[in-house]
Amino acid sequence: MSLSPEARAAFWTMVGIFVVFKVATTALIIMAMPQTAGTTIGLFFAFHWPFIIGGAIFAAAPIAFWIRLVKVRAKRSRLQAEEWHVEAHDRDAERHRLPLD
Repeated sequence: MSLSPEARAAFWTMVGIFVVFKVATTALIIMAMPQTAGTTIGLFFAFHWPFIIGGAIFAAAPIAFWIRLVKVRAKRSRLQAEEWHVEAHDRDAERHRLPLD
């Protein structure tokens, strides 16, 4: 089942609205009654821990992909530099070669 781009955008817009509403409401409660901040934050995590864990799991895959992409690009750049800068490598090899008397 593939969603259209419009449906996908609408879904993520609603998810964003829900998240912002929950966080803003919690922030307003803490600002109204700062002495209950610990209880409010504790209740927030108690009621939303499945969503927090689910969000962390869904965020882990793109983050891991991005880290891998950065590593692969760095390796590719290094390999290209080694491939195209053979003169320096040849010069080092000449310097370390033993004389053949």
